[in-house]
Amino acid sequence: MKAVRTTLALMVLLAGARLDAQQYFGMNQVQYKHFDWRVLETEHWSVHYYPEERTGAMETARMAERSYTRLSKVLDHQFREKKPIILFSSRTEFGQNNVTGDLGEGTGGVTDYLRHRMIFPMNGDLASLEHVLTHEMVHEFQYDIFARGKAGAGMQTLNQIDPPLWFMEGMAEYLSSGPHHLLTETWIRDAVVNGTLPTIEQMTERPDQYFPYRFGESLWEYIGQRWGDAAIGEILQNATSLGVARAFQRQLGLTLHELSDDWREAMNAKYLPQAATLDRPRTFSQPLLTERKSGGQIFLAPALSRDGNFIAFLSNGSMKRGEVFIDLWLADARTGKRIKRLVNSTTNPNFEELRLLYSQSSFSNDGRTLAFTGERQGKDVLYLLDVASASVKKRIDLPVDAVWSPVFSPDDRQIAFSGTHGGITDLYIVNADGSNLRQLTNDEYANLQPSWSPDGTRIAFATDQSPETNLALLKLSKWRIAVMDIASGQLTILPGQDGLNLNPQWSPDGHELAFVSDRTGVPNIFLYDFGTQQHYQITNVLGGVGAITEYSPAITWARGADRMAYTYFERGDYTVWAFDNPRAMKRAAYRPGQTNAVAAITNVPAPTPAAVAESTILRPKAGEPTSTYRASAGARQSSVLPTQELVADLPPSIGNLMADPAYGLPDTARFKEHPYHASFHPDYIADPSVGYTPSYGGMFAGGTAFVFSDLLGNHQLAVAGNVYGRLSDA
Repeated sequence: MKAVRTTLALMVLLAGARLDAQQYFGMNQVQYKHFDWRVLETEHWSVHYYPEERTGAMETARMAERSYTRLSKVLDHQFREKKPIILFSSRTEFGQNNVTGDLGEGTGGVTDYLRHRMIFPMNGDLASLEHVLTHEMVHEFQYDIFARGKAGAGMQTLNQIDPPLWFMEGMAEYLSSGPHHLLTETWIRDAVVNGTLPTIEQMTERPDQYFPYRFGESLWEYIGQRWGDAAIGEILQNATSLGVARAFQRQLGLTLHELSDDWREAMNAKYLPQAATLDRPRTFSQPLLTERKSGGQIFLAPALSRDGNFIAFLSNGSMKRGEVFIDLWLADARTGKRIKRLVNSTTNPNFEELRLLYSQSSFSNDGRTLAFTGERQGKDVLYLLDVASASVKKRIDLPVDAVWSPVFSPDDRQIAFSGTHGGITDLYIVNADGSNLRQLTNDEYANLQPSWSPDGTRIAFATDQSPETNLALLKLSKWRIAVMDIASGQLTILPGQDGLNLNPQWSPDGHELAFVSDRTGVPNIFLYDFGTQQHYQITNVLGGVGAITEYSPAITWARGADRMAYTYFERGDYTVWAFDNPRAMKRAAYRPGQTNAVAAITNVPAPTPAAVAESTILRPKAGEPTSTYRASAGARQSSVLPTQELVADLPPSIGNLMADPAYGLPDTARFKEHPYHASFHPDYIADPSVGYTPSYGGMFAGGTAFVFSDLLGNHQLAVAGNVYGRLSDA
């Protein structure tokens, strides 16, 4: 990690293409908007926000106190001082912060060691926001433990220990996601099956090659399952004085090498048997966009034209030609051969950044126009591109902060999209000429990834609105597929859904709806038949249908050609595959709980205490070092789970705490609000120097410098003093 100790949350494999905006330069970062900052004070946090995001700030404050309660219990640590949170309502406004500057779309949040500030944007839905918030909060705990409760202290110790990224980021991912994070399980299964699962030594030395978020999270989950989550806090506390390797050995009784072998052996035993039950994509589809066929190394957000002849996608290009950034491209949808680059974001200030994580472009039904989102002057803009000439036909500036996944109506006269204002995401419709903007939803629920039905009367989309969601308790459902009747506004949640469901795509006749669901433990393509009201699983792939995040759009259906393309993850790469007539792959209707090797591992119900005591005991191998677990009820070997009578006294697990939405929720009546007032804090003090020479009647030389800034980084003050000559002259 860097000496500055800035930690990037949710780092992606490749950063989004961007160009520093050529507008005017303020004191620090490029500024397009004046933020009227206010502060929401809770027991442990000072949430900094501006008025238009107050609703989201209040929910963030509630989640912050709940996450603090959970983490402080698991890690057995409490703050001695209140910590600041700086909240932005969108990714584009987060890029205007004056603490870190614009870190690109690949950064979901940041925590700095010097001031213990957490800085992040709202990203469209509350569950994702809580994940980022809790991830960054784990870093707050890590830094606070190293600093022994005083922000900015202990920096020398942290730099000396230099905990590896898998230690820091993996811990943050596990304690913010909980056990059975399916995105991480997809990565680990892929590495196991392809023989690329790293050792701990390899993760330490090559974090660029072995993604620390996913592999580190898997290792910490294994430790939590075997020794209990309380061991994580003990290791973290011990690492501040013993270093990482000795902290593990003291707490677990294993060297890192031995722990590495045990973890790898456990992952092989868990995931290798699944390979025989899952399909490779070649069994039912053909490669369309790959490095061999299309050039480039990554292929995201595919969008087929209605006739199935063309496909738009996000990708890098030829390294020899300097096409290293991810741009918008057009290819032949039959051969995969690239035709041209539609948008070159590197040299065009109208496209400072393309939305590669959560958005998808869309062809008009006549195939002549492509709708997509680009960042311009600190806001997302809806662009309509002439496909033949690759020139912008229309730029639609909208009164929202973020624009995602625009889609044309069947007559090409209107465009539906997801728009975010004040951190809250709703569905909108606008005419293709930019007139008559209409807001279809108006609530705190996430409403994302719209898809227009062939008859033009309905819009399908992904939402966290469902019977399981309770906003009062901030109990948030995983995304469900919903259908809205445009004329009446009536909303229908598709029945029988489980897991995370996203990216709906209509069949050519509108009788079925395809979408991505991870209900079996692996993200796959499902169909919902409106006639039979049944779900059908049409793929059962090994790697997973998905892209960089679990929320990234990954499928597209060409209605005129009845052809589907999807993004597939395998060997650490994202490629695009295609197949015809998806409905022909329908077999028996899907039944929850039906036999599936992956679901059998992922969706096992929680065992009773008696079952835990009798059947889940991990015995040490012959000659293997053992360690002792210390609990309030006494001591036991860490490799042996407790007997039934001791279960009630076990330290809490992060999974159990996250399952109780009411635990740790604060009383908002005790929150206090006030305007933000800048106060200066020293960021840097130069090493003072002083010298003296008796020549010429005695000469002195020396000096020092101080750099101060306010919490938001909006104001800086530098003070320097020097002396050279006699003191009387100085």
